[in-house]
Amino acid sequence: MIGSWTKRVAFLTMVCLLLMLWPQTAKEAADVSAMPEAPAARTAEPAKQAAPARPEHEPQPKTASEPTTSEPAAEPAAEPAVEATDEPTVEPTVPVSLPTAWVDPAELFARLASGDRTGGATRDEAASPEGPSQPTVYLTFDDGPSKWTPQVLDVLKEYGVPATFFVLGEQAEAREETIRRIVREGHALGNHTYDHKYEDLYGSFASFWEQAERTNDILENITGERVSLLRAPGGTAKNFDAFYFYYLEKAGYKIHDWNVDSGDSKRRGVPASEIVANVKRTKLAHEMNVLLHDGAGHEESAKALPDIIEYFREQGYRFAALTEETKPISFKVTKPKWSRAVSEAEHARLLALVEPSRDVAILSAASEERVPLRAWAEETGATVVWDAVRETATVVVGQNRLHWNVREAAGWTTDAEGRVERIDFALELQGERLYAPKASLESLR
Repeated sequence: MIGSWTKRVAFLTMVCLLLMLWPQTAKEAADVSAMPEAPAARTAEPAKQAAPARPEHEPQPKTASEPTTSEPAAEPAAEPAVEATDEPTVEPTVPVSLPTAWVDPAELFARLASGDRTGGATRDEAASPEGPSQPTVYLTFDDGPSKWTPQVLDVLKEYGVPATFFVLGEQAEAREETIRRIVREGHALGNHTYDHKYEDLYGSFASFWEQAERTNDILENITGERVSLLRAPGGTAKNFDAFYFYYLEKAGYKIHDWNVDSGDSKRRGVPASEIVANVKRTKLAHEMNVLLHDGAGHEESAKALPDIIEYFREQGYRFAALTEETKPISFKVTKPKWSRAVSEAEHARLLALVEPSRDVAILSAASEERVPLRAWAEETGATVVWDAVRETATVVVGQNRLHWNVREAAGWTTDAEGRVERIDFALELQGERLYAPKASLESLR
């Protein structure tokens, strides 16, 4: 009997001790489980390396049978050493302002020459603008403003319909008040070049660019804002090539063709009834971009407008003006009917022209004297460091550094305070020597 009571007392004592020890043990176990593991060592073949052992100083999980005395906190595991590289120590090698990704200039030129208007860039479908949820009509008017434009605006105001006007620069200059009315009444403005002369516009891209920018300057002077919407006179089919598309899109223009041709410009004096019939004959789509004209000789287009508006309303369409977010309707790239050619050197000049922020250097004229970069540096007391990995040359002149990335044809300078400025000329790599325009180098001293 006594032995039985002794066993019972011993059992109860053990249970009490375990209950007293349980909170402390559980706390320590939680502390250990919450500690981060030491990072694995870097290796060229991570899949073949065994899991690393814990550092000796890191505490192991405790059990209930171990002492419960507190231990000093373990020091964090040291970061694995980074392997040394043979890159030069001259800093900064590449300024933050330069893009990390680049397109091989030769590959870009070849793709554009083959008709790829993207230049090989992958289009981000997720970033593409979403179309309207409701069937939508975009009424667009080309070649104005003219004396008929106020009549068109009156009809649009009567029906409460917004539209888009692709205007000519020379006409905008002559009718500034009409341009202001277009904007004031909630319509969109687009660029239709300056004078609509095909031979100049499609003889070379430089001429097209000059006209587009001239028109944009005129519109900015009148309205205070520049426009991004652009329509090519006659449309892009057989007029544009991949270079035209690429340059204008890089400059921020949104190029809009159409999918409904009213036929009001097929000949002089097309009657309103025929214009309306042409519109109704077109197969309906979710978005309809209707080509109309409000230039000289298009009185009948203004007369046809009420019937066109009523027709689309009967079909359940809403009306909207084009915006920067509207996905353009664009014709496919076809072989131009114009005789023109673009060389690689001309391509570099045009790309830098339309996108000045892009780090593409303008090649110097062939007649300019070019000297070996290292020889020039030695004569002026400068030093040259060549980074073979990045294909970048760095010239240290006093507190300033001059950098050129031969691969990207990009140049920039950094001063003692870290300010970065672009250099608008390129180096040429001939054999193992770098050559640069002498006069341009002298201007940087």
